Amino acid sequence: MSWIQDNKVPAAILGLTGAGVVGLGVMLFNAWSGAGGAQEEFDMANASLARLKGASLAPTPENLAQKQKLVQEYTNEVGKLSLVLYKLQPEDKPTTNTEFQAKLKARIAEIKKAGGGRLPAEFNLAFDQYTSELPKSDQVAAELSTYLDSVEEITRLLLKSGVRSVDQLERSQLASEKSEAEKQPRQASKSKAKGPAKGPAQAAPSAISITERRQVRVVVRADQGALQTLLSALASPSEMPFFTVARLVRIENEAQVGPPRVAVGASPDAALDPAAADSAAAPAPEAAAKPAAASGTQPTPPDSHVVLGRETLRAFIEIDLVKFLNPQASAAGSR
Repeated sequence: MSWIQDNKVPAAILGLTGAGVVGLGVMLFNAWSGAGGAQEEFDMANASLARLKGASLAPTPENLAQKQKLVQEYTNEVGKLSLVLYKLQPEDKPTTNTEFQAKLKARIAEIKKAGGGRLPAEFNLAFDQYTSELPKSDQVAAELSTYLDSVEEITRLLLKSGVRSVDQLERSQLASEKSEAEKQPRQASKSKAKGPAKGPAQAAPSAISITERRQVRVVVRADQGALQTLLSALASPSEMPFFTVARLVRIENEAQVGPPRVAVGASPDAALDPAAADSAAAPAPEAAAKPAAASGTQPTPPDSHVVLGRETLRAFIEIDLVKFLNPQASAAGSR
């Protein structure tokens, strides 16, 4: 008699299991084949869509009108945004030459008094030349007056954040400050880069400028907390009324080598001072002679020590002062 006839129940179970495995394998194969076909169709459709997006528009009047409409909508939205930002920034108030110079000298005296010895000996808020000479015109004086307010606000933030010293403060000159001799080399270099000048009929339309970037460069010495406070204040509208961007920050650590290994029980400050570490490693004879149980309890040695975080940092920060121009006046001037 065969095994199947002798074991009908186990044979039936094995047969059903084998049929189920075969059926499941067929289902998995069909599903895998269907998924592969769907993936191929998706890749083909995605590649076709990418080609359509990257293709150039056909030079038809309908496409040209549609593109011009989209460009005009974008220009209008940018103009609205720039007009709002222009109204939010401090306004240039009319100022004469003599008023600006008197204001500059008064602000220098105030900021030196508030500095408390943390400013350089010769510190004129980066407006050194105007302590002995007047601006070219009242219009230039008005622009310089707002520029002075922004530089003074940055200096006050430096002092308020708790920096240990302000080693350097520089600013970029305004276009109205520069002489004609300084402007001509730049204009010549720009014309060379663009190539030969075009004729009146081929002149390219001038771009509308809605912003003017002014740069203030500072070098300060501070700890980590003061530096973090300063960078946060520069980006805070409640702390800084002008539009500022810390575009470049370079930090140099005062400690160029790692701290020495200290003995267990040394103070955290000893991790940063080799002399303190040596004194902590070799206790005084009087302290060694005293019994440990004099106070009744054995002091627990600290399980951690400060390794990094208390060093003085030397930071170079390049701050962009973004001045938004009147978009309506800029558009009218470019026509």
